[in-house]
Amino acid sequence: MKGLKTPIAIAIAIATLIIGYIAGIFTSSTIFTPSTTTLTITVTSAPTAAATTAQEKTVTVTQTVTISQGGAGLSGEIPIGALLPLTGALATYGQMCQEAFLLAVNDVNEWLKALGKPWRLKPIVEDTAVNPQQALDKLMALHAQGVKVVVGPMASSEVLAIKSYADSNQILVISQSSTAMSLAIPGDFIYRFTAPDSYQAKAIAHIMWLRGIRFVVPIWRGDAWGDGLADYTKREFENICRASGEACGWDSGIRFDPNAKEFSTEVATLASKVQSYADRYGKDKVGVLVISFEEAASIITEALKYPILSEVLWQGSDGTYGTTKFIEEPSIAEFVIKTQFWNTMTAPGESPLRERVRSYIMQKLGSEPIPYAYFTYDAVWAIALAIDHTGSYDGAALRNAIPYVLQYFIGSSGHFVLDENGDRATADYVIGTVAKTSDGKYVWKDIAIFTSAGELKQL
Repeated sequence: MKGLKTPIAIAIAIATLIIGYIAGIFTSSTIFTPSTTTLTITVTSAPTAAATTAQEKTVTVTQTVTISQGGAGLSGEIPIGALLPLTGALATYGQMCQEAFLLAVNDVNEWLKALGKPWRLKPIVEDTAVNPQQALDKLMALHAQGVKVVVGPMASSEVLAIKSYADSNQILVISQSSTAMSLAIPGDFIYRFTAPDSYQAKAIAHIMWLRGIRFVVPIWRGDAWGDGLADYTKREFENICRASGEACGWDSGIRFDPNAKEFSTEVATLASKVQSYADRYGKDKVGVLVISFEEAASIITEALKYPILSEVLWQGSDGTYGTTKFIEEPSIAEFVIKTQFWNTMTAPGESPLRERVRSYIMQKLGSEPIPYAYFTYDAVWAIALAIDHTGSYDGAALRNAIPYVLQYFIGSSGHFVLDENGDRATADYVIGTVAKTSDGKYVWKDIAIFTSAGELKQL
Protein backbone atom coordinates (compact mmCIF):
# COMPACT_ATOMS: atom_id res chain seq x y z
CA MET A 1 0.00 0.00 0.00
CA LYS A 2 2.98 2.26 -0.58
CA GLY A 3 1.94 5.70 -1.77
CA LEU A 4 -1.60 5.52 -0.39
CA LYS A 5 -2.78 8.08 2.15
CA THR A 6 -3.11 6.66 5.65
CA PRO A 7 -6.96 6.73 5.91
CA ILE A 8 -7.29 4.91 2.59
CA ALA A 9 -4.64 2.44 3.68
CA ILE A 10 -6.66 1.80 6.86
CA ALA A 11 -9.77 1.15 4.78
CA ILE A 12 -7.90 -1.26 2.55
CA ALA A 13 -6.35 -3.03 5.52
CA ILE A 14 -9.72 -3.49 7.19
CA ALA A 15 -11.35 -4.67 3.96
CA THR A 16 -8.52 -7.12 3.34
CA LEU A 17 -8.82 -8.43 6.88
CA ILE A 18 -12.53 -9.00 6.31
CA ILE A 19 -11.74 -11.01 3.20
CA GLY A 20 -9.52 -13.31 5.22
CA TYR A 21 -12.34 -13.99 7.68
CA ILE A 22 -15.18 -14.67 5.30
CA ALA A 23 -13.56 -16.12 2.20
CA GLY A 24 -14.61 -19.58 3.30
CA ILE A 25 -18.28 -18.66 3.20
CA PHE A 26 -18.24 -18.49 -0.58
CA THR A 27 -15.88 -21.36 -1.41
CA SER A 28 -18.67 -23.13 -3.27
CA SER A 29 -19.26 -20.17 -5.63
CA THR A 30 -19.94 -21.04 -9.23
CA ILE A 31 -17.17 -20.39 -11.77
CA PHE A 32 -18.70 -18.13 -14.39
CA THR A 33 -17.79 -17.82 -18.04
CA PRO A 34 -17.41 -14.39 -19.65
CA SER A 35 -20.69 -13.03 -20.94
CA THR A 36 -22.23 -10.00 -22.57
CA THR A 37 -25.81 -9.31 -21.57
CA THR A 38 -28.15 -7.08 -23.56
CA LEU A 39 -31.01 -5.78 -21.46
CA THR A 40 -34.13 -4.46 -23.17
CA ILE A 41 -36.31 -2.91 -20.51
CA THR A 42 -39.64 -1.18 -20.96
CA VAL A 43 -40.21 1.33 -18.18
CA THR A 44 -43.78 2.45 -17.55
CA SER A 45 -44.45 4.96 -14.78
CA ALA A 46 -47.84 6.04 -13.51
CA PRO A 47 -48.87 9.69 -13.76
CA THR A 48 -48.08 11.83 -10.74
CA ALA A 49 -50.86 13.18 -8.56
CA ALA A 50 -49.97 16.71 -9.63
CA ALA A 51 -50.36 16.01 -13.33
CA THR A 52 -53.14 17.96 -15.04
CA THR A 53 -53.64 15.27 -17.67
CA ALA A 54 -53.16 11.66 -16.67
CA GLN A 55 -50.53 10.17 -18.96
CA GLU A 56 -48.41 7.08 -18.65
CA LYS A 57 -44.75 7.43 -19.54
CA THR A 58 -43.17 4.49 -21.34
CA VAL A 59 -39.45 4.37 -22.07
CA THR A 60 -37.76 1.44 -23.80
CA VAL A 61 -34.01 1.29 -23.35
CA THR A 62 -31.64 -1.28 -24.79
CA GLN A 63 -28.52 -1.40 -22.64
CA THR A 64 -25.53 -3.63 -23.31
CA VAL A 65 -23.64 -4.47 -20.14
CA THR A 66 -20.47 -6.51 -20.45
CA ILE A 67 -19.57 -8.26 -17.22
CA SER A 68 -16.80 -10.82 -17.55
CA GLN A 69 -16.80 -13.46 -14.85
CA GLY A 70 -14.38 -16.32 -14.61
CA GLY A 71 -11.87 -17.90 -12.29
CA ALA A 72 -10.31 -14.47 -11.75
CA GLY A 73 -13.66 -12.90 -10.86
CA LEU A 74 -15.42 -9.90 -12.37
CA SER A 75 -13.82 -7.37 -14.69
CA GLY A 76 -14.75 -4.00 -16.10
CA GLU A 77 -17.08 -1.36 -14.63
CA ILE A 78 -19.82 -2.48 -12.27
CA PRO A 79 -22.62 0.12 -11.93
CA ILE A 80 -23.78 1.08 -8.44
CA GLY A 81 -26.72 3.45 -8.12
CA ALA A 82 -27.60 6.04 -5.50
CA LEU A 83 -31.10 7.46 -5.03
CA LEU A 84 -30.65 10.60 -2.95
CA PRO A 85 -32.70 13.75 -2.20
CA LEU A 86 -30.31 16.33 -3.61
CA THR A 87 -33.25 18.76 -3.65
CA GLY A 88 -36.39 18.99 -1.54
CA ALA A 89 -37.05 18.61 2.18
CA LEU A 90 -34.03 16.39 2.84
CA ALA A 91 -31.50 18.16 0.64
CA THR A 92 -29.06 18.73 3.51
CA TYR A 93 -28.97 15.00 4.17
CA GLY A 94 -28.87 14.06 0.50
CA GLN A 95 -25.88 16.25 -0.27
CA MET A 96 -23.91 14.81 2.65
CA CYS A 97 -24.77 11.27 1.64
CA GLN A 98 -23.77 11.95 -1.96
CA GLU A 99 -20.31 13.01 -0.81
CA ALA A 100 -20.03 9.90 1.38
CA PHE A 101 -21.20 7.70 -1.50
CA LEU A 102 -18.65 9.09 -3.94
CA LEU A 103 -15.87 8.92 -1.34
CA ALA A 104 -16.66 5.27 -0.66
CA VAL A 105 -16.67 4.41 -4.36
CA ASN A 106 -13.28 6.10 -4.72
CA ASP A 107 -11.89 4.23 -1.70
CA VAL A 108 -13.25 0.90 -2.93
CA ASN A 109 -11.68 1.46 -6.33
CA GLU A 110 -8.34 2.31 -4.69
CA TRP A 111 -8.61 -0.94 -2.74
CA LEU A 112 -9.39 -2.91 -5.89
CA LYS A 113 -6.44 -1.29 -7.65
CA ALA A 114 -4.08 -2.04 -4.76
CA LEU A 115 -5.09 -5.71 -4.82
CA GLY A 116 -4.81 -5.97 -8.58
CA LYS A 117 -8.52 -6.62 -9.10
CA PRO A 118 -9.74 -6.17 -12.69
CA TRP A 119 -13.09 -4.54 -11.85
CA ARG A 120 -14.18 -1.13 -10.59
CA LEU A 121 -17.39 0.43 -9.29
CA LYS A 122 -19.08 2.99 -11.52
CA PRO A 123 -21.26 5.42 -9.50
CA ILE A 124 -24.56 6.71 -10.88
CA VAL A 125 -26.41 9.24 -8.69
CA GLU A 126 -30.04 10.27 -9.19
CA ASP A 127 -32.04 12.97 -7.38
CA THR A 128 -35.33 11.80 -5.83
CA ALA A 129 -36.33 15.20 -4.35
CA VAL A 130 -38.11 13.25 -1.54
CA ASN A 131 -40.79 12.44 -4.11
CA PRO A 132 -41.96 8.79 -4.05
CA GLN A 133 -42.99 8.75 -7.71
CA GLN A 134 -39.74 10.37 -8.76
CA ALA A 135 -37.82 7.80 -6.71
CA LEU A 136 -39.58 5.00 -8.59
CA ASP A 137 -38.96 6.66 -11.96
CA LYS A 138 -35.28 7.04 -11.12
CA LEU A 139 -34.98 3.41 -10.00
CA MET A 140 -36.49 2.29 -13.28
CA ALA A 141 -34.00 4.48 -15.14
CA LEU A 142 -31.11 2.99 -13.18
CA HIS A 143 -32.37 -0.52 -13.88
CA ALA A 144 -32.48 0.33 -17.58
CA GLN A 145 -28.77 1.14 -17.32
CA GLY A 146 -28.03 -2.29 -15.90
CA VAL A 147 -27.93 -1.30 -12.23
CA LYS A 148 -28.71 -4.18 -9.87
CA VAL A 149 -27.79 -2.59 -6.55
CA VAL A 150 -28.76 0.82 -5.15
CA VAL A 151 -27.90 2.86 -2.06
CA GLY A 152 -30.93 4.82 -0.87
CA PRO A 153 -33.57 6.16 -1.07
CA MET A 154 -33.52 8.04 2.22
CA ALA A 155 -37.22 8.63 2.98
CA SER A 156 -39.42 5.68 3.95
CA SER A 157 -42.15 6.96 1.63
CA GLU A 158 -39.68 6.62 -1.24
CA VAL A 159 -38.59 3.13 -0.17
CA LEU A 160 -42.24 2.10 0.00
CA ALA A 161 -42.78 3.42 -3.53
CA ILE A 162 -39.89 1.44 -5.04
CA LYS A 163 -40.20 -1.74 -2.98
CA SER A 164 -42.47 -3.70 -5.31
CA TYR A 165 -40.34 -2.90 -8.36
CA ALA A 166 -37.11 -3.74 -6.54
CA ASP A 167 -38.49 -7.05 -5.28
CA SER A 168 -39.92 -8.04 -8.66
CA ASN A 169 -36.69 -7.26 -10.50
CA GLN A 170 -34.33 -8.51 -7.77
CA ILE A 171 -32.62 -5.15 -7.33
CA LEU A 172 -30.79 -4.96 -4.00
CA VAL A 173 -31.67 -1.73 -2.19
CA ILE A 174 -29.76 -0.55 0.90
CA SER A 175 -31.32 2.48 2.55
CA GLN A 176 -29.12 4.38 4.96
CA SER A 177 -31.99 6.17 6.67
CA SER A 178 -35.44 4.61 6.14
CA THR A 179 -36.85 3.75 9.56
CA ALA A 180 -40.62 3.18 9.12
CA MET A 181 -41.80 0.05 10.93
CA SER A 182 -44.13 -0.75 8.03
CA LEU A 183 -41.00 -1.60 6.01
CA ALA A 184 -39.57 -4.04 8.57
CA ILE A 185 -40.24 -7.03 6.32
CA PRO A 186 -38.21 -10.26 6.16
CA GLY A 187 -37.04 -11.80 2.92
CA ASP A 188 -37.39 -8.80 0.60
CA PHE A 189 -34.72 -6.95 -1.38
CA ILE A 190 -34.58 -4.00 1.03
CA TYR A 191 -31.86 -3.72 3.66
CA ARG A 192 -31.71 -0.77 6.04
CA PHE A 193 -28.42 0.20 7.67
CA THR A 194 -30.21 2.20 10.34
CA ALA A 195 -32.45 0.85 13.08
CA PRO A 196 -36.25 0.85 12.63
CA ASP A 197 -38.42 3.34 14.49
CA SER A 198 -39.39 0.93 17.25
CA TYR A 199 -36.01 1.90 18.74
CA GLN A 200 -36.28 5.62 18.03
CA ALA A 201 -39.85 5.76 19.37
CA LYS A 202 -38.66 4.27 22.65
CA ALA A 203 -35.79 6.76 22.81
CA ILE A 204 -37.99 9.81 22.09
CA ALA A 205 -40.69 8.77 24.56
CA HIS A 206 -38.20 8.21 27.38
CA ILE A 207 -36.26 11.39 26.57
CA MET A 208 -39.43 13.49 26.74
CA TRP A 209 -40.38 11.89 30.04
CA LEU A 210 -36.92 12.48 31.50
CA ARG A 211 -37.17 16.13 30.42
CA GLY A 212 -40.30 16.51 32.54
CA ILE A 213 -42.79 16.53 29.69
CA ARG A 214 -46.06 14.94 30.76
CA PHE A 215 -48.45 16.19 28.06
CA VAL A 216 -47.36 15.85 24.44
CA VAL A 217 -48.84 17.73 21.49
CA PRO A 218 -47.46 16.15 18.30
CA ILE A 219 -47.30 17.67 14.84
CA TRP A 220 -46.14 15.24 12.19
CA ARG A 221 -45.56 14.57 8.52
CA GLY A 222 -48.40 12.46 7.15
CA ASP A 223 -46.45 9.78 5.30
CA ALA A 224 -45.22 6.22 5.96
CA TRP A 225 -42.39 7.43 8.16
CA GLY A 226 -44.22 10.18 10.04
CA ASP A 227 -47.35 8.16 10.73
CA GLY A 228 -45.34 5.19 11.94
CA LEU A 229 -43.00 7.12 14.22
CA ALA A 230 -45.86 9.14 15.71
CA ASP A 231 -47.86 5.99 16.42
CA TYR A 232 -44.99 4.03 17.98
CA THR A 233 -43.85 7.00 20.08
CA LYS A 234 -47.40 7.47 21.33
CA ARG A 235 -47.56 3.83 22.43
CA GLU A 236 -44.22 4.05 24.23
CA PHE A 237 -45.12 7.30 25.98
CA GLU A 238 -48.51 5.99 27.08
CA ASN A 239 -46.85 2.87 28.50
CA ILE A 240 -44.53 5.07 30.57
CA CYS A 241 -47.47 7.25 31.57
CA ARG A 242 -49.58 4.31 32.80
CA ALA A 243 -46.70 2.81 34.75
CA SER A 244 -45.92 6.12 36.47
CA GLY A 245 -49.35 6.75 37.96
CA GLU A 246 -48.90 10.45 37.22
CA ALA A 247 -51.24 12.79 35.38
CA CYS A 248 -50.05 12.68 31.79
CA GLY A 249 -51.34 12.28 28.26
CA TRP A 250 -50.93 12.42 24.50
CA ASP A 251 -52.96 14.81 22.37
CA SER A 252 -54.46 13.79 19.01
CA GLY A 253 -52.15 16.39 17.49
CA ILE A 254 -51.81 17.76 13.97
CA ARG A 255 -51.04 15.63 10.91
CA PHE A 256 -49.88 17.69 7.93
CA ASP A 257 -49.61 17.05 4.20
CA PRO A 258 -46.01 16.09 3.23
CA ASN A 259 -46.33 18.38 0.20
CA ALA A 260 -47.41 21.41 2.25
CA LYS A 261 -45.34 24.58 1.93
CA GLU A 262 -47.30 26.79 4.32
CA PHE A 263 -48.36 25.93 7.88
CA SER A 264 -50.38 28.84 9.28
CA THR A 265 -53.50 26.77 9.97
CA GLU A 266 -51.60 23.85 11.48
CA VAL A 267 -49.51 26.06 13.77
CA ALA A 268 -52.55 28.06 14.90
CA THR A 269 -54.16 24.78 15.97
CA LEU A 270 -50.91 23.72 17.65
CA ALA A 271 -50.75 26.96 19.63
CA SER A 272 -54.36 26.56 20.77
CA LYS A 273 -53.76 23.03 21.99
CA VAL A 274 -50.52 23.91 23.79
CA GLN A 275 -52.16 26.90 25.48
CA SER A 276 -54.99 24.70 26.73
CA TYR A 277 -52.63 22.16 28.31
CA ALA A 278 -50.41 24.90 29.74
CA ASP A 279 -53.39 26.59 31.39
CA ARG A 280 -54.48 23.31 33.01
CA TYR A 281 -51.16 21.69 33.95
CA GLY A 282 -48.46 24.35 33.68
CA LYS A 283 -46.06 25.16 30.84
CA ASP A 284 -43.29 23.08 32.38
CA LYS A 285 -45.35 19.91 31.87
CA VAL A 286 -46.15 20.49 28.18
CA GLY A 287 -44.03 19.60 25.16
CA VAL A 288 -44.31 19.79 21.37
CA LEU A 289 -43.15 16.78 19.36
CA VAL A 290 -42.21 17.61 15.76
CA ILE A 291 -41.86 14.67 13.36
CA SER A 292 -40.88 16.25 10.07
CA PHE A 293 -38.09 16.95 7.61
CA GLU A 294 -36.70 20.39 6.82
CA GLU A 295 -40.19 21.87 6.60
CA ALA A 296 -39.84 22.15 10.38
CA ALA A 297 -38.13 25.49 9.71
CA SER A 298 -41.34 26.77 8.12
CA ILE A 299 -43.33 25.46 11.09
CA ILE A 300 -41.04 27.39 13.44
CA THR A 301 -41.43 30.54 11.34
CA GLU A 302 -45.17 30.37 11.99
CA ALA A 303 -44.62 29.40 15.64
CA LEU A 304 -42.75 32.67 16.22
CA LYS A 305 -46.14 34.42 16.01
CA TYR A 306 -47.42 32.63 19.14
CA PRO A 307 -45.54 33.39 22.40
CA ILE A 308 -46.83 30.24 24.13
CA LEU A 309 -45.01 28.03 21.62
CA SER A 310 -41.62 29.41 22.67
CA GLU A 311 -42.41 28.83 26.35
CA VAL A 312 -42.59 25.02 26.24
CA LEU A 313 -40.04 22.34 25.38
CA TRP A 314 -39.80 21.01 21.82
CA GLN A 315 -38.65 17.57 20.74
CA GLY A 316 -37.61 16.44 17.27
CA SER A 317 -36.32 13.28 15.59
CA ASP A 318 -33.86 12.07 12.98
CA GLY A 319 -35.82 14.03 10.38
CA THR A 320 -34.61 17.35 11.79
CA TYR A 321 -31.28 16.41 13.34
CA GLY A 322 -28.45 18.44 11.83
CA THR A 323 -30.54 20.34 9.30
CA THR A 324 -28.88 23.55 8.13
CA LYS A 325 -32.33 25.18 8.02
CA PHE A 326 -32.16 25.55 11.81
CA ILE A 327 -28.93 27.56 11.77
CA GLU A 328 -29.26 29.70 8.64
CA GLU A 329 -31.89 32.13 9.99
CA PRO A 330 -31.09 33.70 13.41
CA SER A 331 -34.74 33.91 14.52
CA ILE A 332 -35.20 30.18 13.89
CA ALA A 333 -31.91 29.32 15.58
CA GLU A 334 -32.84 31.38 18.66
CA PHE A 335 -36.22 29.65 18.84
CA VAL A 336 -34.54 26.24 18.71
CA ILE A 337 -32.17 27.27 21.50
CA LYS A 338 -34.92 28.78 23.69
CA THR A 339 -37.23 25.77 23.39
CA GLN A 340 -34.34 23.32 23.86
CA PHE A 341 -35.38 21.63 20.63
CA TRP A 342 -33.68 18.22 20.98
CA ASN A 343 -33.33 15.90 17.98
CA THR A 344 -32.53 12.19 18.00
CA MET A 345 -30.37 10.34 15.48
CA THR A 346 -29.01 6.81 15.33
CA ALA A 347 -25.48 7.03 16.71
CA PRO A 348 -22.64 5.53 14.67
CA GLY A 349 -20.27 3.22 16.50
CA GLU A 350 -16.56 3.83 17.01
CA SER A 351 -14.27 3.16 14.06
CA PRO A 352 -10.82 4.18 12.79
CA LEU A 353 -12.50 5.06 9.48
CA ARG A 354 -14.97 7.53 10.95
CA GLU A 355 -12.60 10.50 10.99
CA ARG A 356 -11.75 10.02 7.31
CA VAL A 357 -15.39 10.33 6.30
CA ARG A 358 -15.99 13.17 8.73
CA SER A 359 -13.02 15.29 7.62
CA TYR A 360 -13.80 14.72 3.94
CA ILE A 361 -17.41 15.91 4.25
CA MET A 362 -16.39 18.81 6.49
CA GLN A 363 -13.92 19.90 3.82
CA LYS A 364 -16.47 19.51 1.02
CA LEU A 365 -19.56 21.01 2.66
CA GLY A 366 -18.35 22.81 5.78
CA SER A 367 -20.84 20.97 8.00
CA GLU A 368 -20.60 18.15 10.51
CA PRO A 369 -21.83 15.00 8.73
CA ILE A 370 -24.98 13.30 9.94
CA PRO A 371 -24.69 9.61 10.90
CA TYR A 372 -26.57 8.65 7.73
CA ALA A 373 -23.49 9.75 5.77
CA TYR A 374 -21.43 7.11 7.59
CA PHE A 375 -24.10 4.49 6.89
CA THR A 376 -23.96 5.45 3.20
CA TYR A 377 -20.20 4.98 3.12
CA ASP A 378 -20.55 1.59 4.79
CA ALA A 379 -23.27 0.47 2.38
CA VAL A 380 -20.95 0.94 -0.58
CA TRP A 381 -18.19 -1.06 1.09
CA ALA A 382 -20.57 -3.86 2.08
CA ILE A 383 -21.81 -4.06 -1.50
CA ALA A 384 -18.27 -4.12 -2.89
CA LEU A 385 -17.22 -6.88 -0.52
CA ALA A 386 -20.31 -8.90 -1.39
CA ILE A 387 -19.61 -8.51 -5.12
CA ASP A 388 -16.00 -9.53 -4.61
CA HIS A 389 -16.82 -12.61 -2.56
CA THR A 390 -19.66 -13.91 -4.68
CA GLY A 391 -17.84 -13.17 -7.92
CA SER A 392 -21.22 -12.10 -9.22
CA TYR A 393 -23.16 -8.97 -10.04
CA ASP A 394 -26.55 -10.45 -9.24
CA GLY A 395 -29.13 -8.88 -6.94
CA ALA A 396 -30.25 -12.14 -5.32
CA ALA A 397 -26.69 -13.35 -4.74
CA LEU A 398 -25.67 -10.02 -3.21
CA ARG A 399 -28.77 -9.95 -0.99
CA ASN A 400 -27.84 -13.35 0.39
CA ALA A 401 -24.19 -12.37 0.91
CA ILE A 402 -24.65 -9.05 2.73
CA PRO A 403 -25.60 -10.48 6.17
CA TYR A 404 -22.50 -12.70 6.14
CA VAL A 405 -20.25 -9.82 5.10
CA LEU A 406 -21.58 -7.68 7.96
CA GLN A 407 -20.76 -10.31 10.57
CA TYR A 408 -17.08 -9.38 10.13
CA PHE A 409 -17.40 -5.88 8.73
CA ILE A 410 -16.03 -2.83 10.55
CA GLY A 411 -17.15 0.27 8.70
CA SER A 412 -17.03 3.98 9.42
CA SER A 413 -20.05 3.47 11.71
CA GLY A 414 -18.42 0.57 13.54
CA HIS A 415 -19.54 -3.04 13.63
CA PHE A 416 -23.22 -3.93 13.28
CA VAL A 417 -25.45 -6.77 12.18
CA LEU A 418 -28.93 -6.97 10.71
CA ASP A 419 -32.05 -8.38 12.33
CA GLU A 420 -34.50 -10.84 10.79
CA ASN A 421 -36.06 -8.01 8.76
CA GLY A 422 -32.77 -6.84 7.28
CA ASP A 423 -32.57 -3.74 9.51
CA ARG A 424 -29.79 -2.60 11.85
CA ALA A 425 -30.32 -4.78 14.89
CA THR A 426 -29.94 -2.22 17.68
CA ALA A 427 -29.03 1.40 18.21
CA ASP A 428 -28.00 4.12 20.59
CA TYR A 429 -29.35 7.59 19.81
CA VAL A 430 -27.32 10.76 19.90
CA ILE A 431 -29.20 13.94 20.83
CA GLY A 432 -28.34 17.10 18.93
CA THR A 433 -29.48 20.69 19.19
CA VAL A 434 -28.41 24.18 18.13
CA ALA A 435 -25.92 26.23 20.13
CA LYS A 436 -24.47 29.71 19.76
CA THR A 437 -20.69 30.04 19.76
CA SER A 438 -18.70 32.80 21.45
CA ASP A 439 -18.30 34.57 18.12
CA GLY A 440 -22.05 34.58 17.49
CA LYS A 441 -22.33 31.68 15.06
CA TYR A 442 -25.06 29.07 15.26
CA VAL A 443 -23.88 25.46 15.12
CA TRP A 444 -25.21 21.99 15.73
CA LYS A 445 -23.94 20.32 18.89
CA ASP A 446 -24.41 16.80 20.24
CA ILE A 447 -25.29 17.04 23.92
CA ALA A 448 -26.28 13.53 25.06
CA ILE A 449 -26.77 9.89 24.10
CA PHE A 450 -29.75 7.69 24.87
CA THR A 451 -28.41 4.16 25.01
CA SER A 452 -30.14 0.96 23.93
CA ALA A 453 -30.14 0.07 27.64
CA GLY A 454 -32.42 3.05 28.33
CA GLU A 455 -29.85 5.39 29.89
CA LEU A 456 -29.51 9.10 29.11
CA LYS A 457 -25.85 10.10 29.21
CA GLN A 458 -24.65 13.68 28.90
CA LEU A 459 -21.74 14.32 26.53
